[in-house]
Amino acid sequence: MDKEIIKKELIDKSNSILEKYSEPDIVDYVSVMNMAGKTVFLGSLKVYNTDIIPNLLKDLNRQLEGYGQLVIRDQRVTPCCSPPYTHISFNVTIKN
Repeated sequence: MDKEIIKKELIDKSNSILEKYSEPDIVDYVSVMNMAGKTVFLGSLKVYNTDIIPNLLKDLNRQLEGYGQLVIRDQRVTPCCSPPYTHISFNVTIKN
C-alpha cells in the first residue's frame, strides 16, 4: 500500500466531486495517521450549497468506499464573518 498514492487519489476524487457541483472550495490536504495495525486518512470539504448535500454525500461515499472502512460526517457551520457552509469530513481506515 503506497500511502502517498492513496492520499493523492483521495484529494483528486474529493476535488472532482466539488468541481462537479460547482463548489468553490478545494481540498489541498489529507492527513495520514499511522498506527500499529492500521492507517487512517482524514480529509474534509466545505460545501456552501445545502441543496446538493445529499447527492454530494452519495458521490463521496461511492468514490471512497473501495479503499477501506469509510466514515463520513457532516455538520452545518455558521461563522460570524463569512457565509454558512456544511463541513463534511471523512476518514478512511485501511488495515496494515
